[in-house]
Amino acid sequence: MEDVIKRIVDAEKEAEERIERAKEEAKAIVLRAKEEAKAVEEEILAKAQVEADSLVQKAREEGEAEAKKILEEGEREIESLRSKAEANFESAITQAIELVRGG
Repeated sequence: MEDVIKRIVDAEKEAEERIERAKEEAKAIVLRAKEEAKAVEEEILAKAQVEADSLVQKAREEGEAEAKKILEEGEREIESLRSKAEANFESAITQAIELVRGG
């Protein structure tokens, strides 16, 4: 009878040890899962940052190209107005000289 009780106690002790080992293994699994999830999150964030930077750079380049185009168009328009103004000025001078000459 004593032998049976000893086996029961030993079996309970071994079961408790198995439960404790299982708990420790479960904690380790959860910890690894958290670490892996953190690594995946960091990788996703890094990729997202690279993509965001790329989109910002592309938008900046497109904006600069558009601004350059507008500036060039403005410069052409200014040059055209300057040419017309000079032609009108020369014409006005010619007409003033003719008026002064009486004519």
